[in-house]
Amino acid sequence: MTESYERGAVVKGPDLFADHDYRPYVCLSDQTHPFHDEEGLYAAATTTRRAAAVPLTDEDFVIGGLPRETYVNPWTIVSIRHADIQEKEGQLTEATTETIAREAAGYLGIS
Repeated sequence: MTESYERGAVVKGPDLFADHDYRPYVCLSDQTHPFHDEEGLYAAATTTRRAAAVPLTDEDFVIGGLPRETYVNPWTIVSIRHADIQEKEGQLTEATTETIAREAAGYLGIS
């Protein structure tokens, strides 16, 4: 059985935006996702600093972390099958995950 990832998990998944083997993502979906045992909704992370991106610091992680300065793009949401995730890099705090999710919702017209 494929491992499913909980909300706030920082994972290494397929790079859907550049020619790299993988990229970090933050899982934003939870058990209410219709296919939560097969896939999840993820916000893409990058090392490119953008004014609207959410920066991640060591304090944002409950466990684990990333080796480079990283920013989450809450406007870049993708659905990824859990089977396509390579590994879990860490777990964000609930507050940081909520900030990213709130920002993502704003780009969908939800305030």
